[in-house]
Amino acid sequence: MQSRYAGWMLRPIDPDAGGGVVPFPLKGVDRSALIGRTDEAQWKVGDPGISRRHARVHVRASGVYVQDLGSRHGTFVNGARLDAEEEVEIRQGDVVSLGNWRFMVAGERSATMMHTIVDRDARVQRLEQHALNGLAQIKLDKLLAAARSFSVTATRPEVAEAIVSAVRDLKGCQRVYVVRPLGESEFDVIASSKVPGELRLSQTLINEASTGKVAQLLSGAAPDTRSHSLIELDIQTALCAPISAGGQVDCYLYVDSRGGEERIEKDTAAFCQALVGIAGLAIERILGAEMEERRRQLDEDLKSARNAQELLFPPKEGGNASVGYVFESIPGRYVGGDLFDFLITDDGRAAFFLGDATGKGVGAGMQMVATQTELRTLLGRGVALDEAVNEANDSLVRRSDVGKFVTLVAGCWHPETRVLELCDAGHGYIFLRADGNPAEQVRIEGSVPLGVQAQAGHRAIRLNVPAGAHLILASDGVIEQVNAEGEQFGIARVLEVLDGASGSAEEIGKMVEAVRAFADGPLADDLSAATIRLG
Repeated sequence: MQSRYAGWMLRPIDPDAGGGVVPFPLKGVDRSALIGRTDEAQWKVGDPGISRRHARVHVRASGVYVQDLGSRHGTFVNGARLDAEEEVEIRQGDVVSLGNWRFMVAGERSATMMHTIVDRDARVQRLEQHALNGLAQIKLDKLLAAARSFSVTATRPEVAEAIVSAVRDLKGCQRVYVVRPLGESEFDVIASSKVPGELRLSQTLINEASTGKVAQLLSGAAPDTRSHSLIELDIQTALCAPISAGGQVDCYLYVDSRGGEERIEKDTAAFCQALVGIAGLAIERILGAEMEERRRQLDEDLKSARNAQELLFPPKEGGNASVGYVFESIPGRYVGGDLFDFLITDDGRAAFFLGDATGKGVGAGMQMVATQTELRTLLGRGVALDEAVNEANDSLVRRSDVGKFVTLVAGCWHPETRVLELCDAGHGYIFLRADGNPAEQVRIEGSVPLGVQAQAGHRAIRLNVPAGAHLILASDGVIEQVNAEGEQFGIARVLEVLDGASGSAEEIGKMVEAVRAFADGPLADDLSAATIRLG
């Protein structure tokens, strides 16, 4: 199956940022490429602002996606920073920023590619400002007609066709093209007046036009003053006008004539400058509409994913006479990376676990789903607690990329013996209220998160718990939530909230309320908390 992005690439748009990075082709299906400073990177970028393992690009039949790998300085798409491990689709015209570099998704697959010729000695001038007052009435009429046609266009190709239609009948405009850059010397033809054949573009004109000005070969230049390449191709006059959208050059209008044919009139440059200015506004409108549609679709997809995720959570309250729980989870985004489950096994145990997958968003949510499903299956079959945790760990190591892990605390309550088993995999936020005493943090040494190393050897501890005790579990979104001053909510505040609560529901309700009041704004991370009533 051929990807619809076979002819696309990530093209550096900050050539002076340093490093000598070449365009990165986005070819093939089911391909993944690492971007970073490490020698393992398929696309190595020597910039101190880029992490060793900064981001990853995924090329699939459905599209091209970029994923931040927990980089220090972040990965940005169109100015919006991705969360750690977050993956988003990137499309033509999108700008991906990493460190001091910016890259544009350039090019679409098309039947025609154009290349530039090197003509450094060509006599070229830039049109610094246009003079519409000097345009003939016919050109003014064409400009007005083009403006009307731009108002009803819905795609870039439609805008390009309208540009070609407005220019192709002008005197001296033998060949008219609207092209998009694919690399340093390759261009994709969006629209044209003729099949390009062996035509090459003037590199000098492109370089001049990339500054944002209309550039043209000087009219009447003697043969011996033109570059060898232009003489060989018999190019008499040529013009290149940049079409900008959102402050960046999106594509170019390129016009030329050969042989003894009519040359481009002097005021055509002014006409083209006015034309591409209007066309750029039309493209901005189209890009805005596309962005809004993508945002709307993403919101719908994320809401659906969140609804599906909530189906995996148990009810907010549950249990029986010997054990019960109250649980609350609030995602930092639509889809969270926190997990919680509670089940009564066939042998009478109450099994439960609460954890946090790295990152936020869909990627973390999928990690959570896989881990939750496996643990529930193992514990439901009667597998011992530490054995179940170790099997889930080894499975996560096998299927996950480096840097992806899950912190987790899991437990089993044996009501007949009043023994509580606890296994901590790098989580740490465990609290116990017993015998009317203040809540205390339970510490389990030597634990590592799931997915960090194979055969980690997680071991469960066993506690004899008196009747009426409460075990409280919290995600790092509770403890590590910060306020406007950068201060964390912290363990001390958790203990204070628990000591002021009279029951399970009040413990969780007051904790969530206290964290939200402390944040006084959007939550920085997923927030989950559960209390387990032990007899």
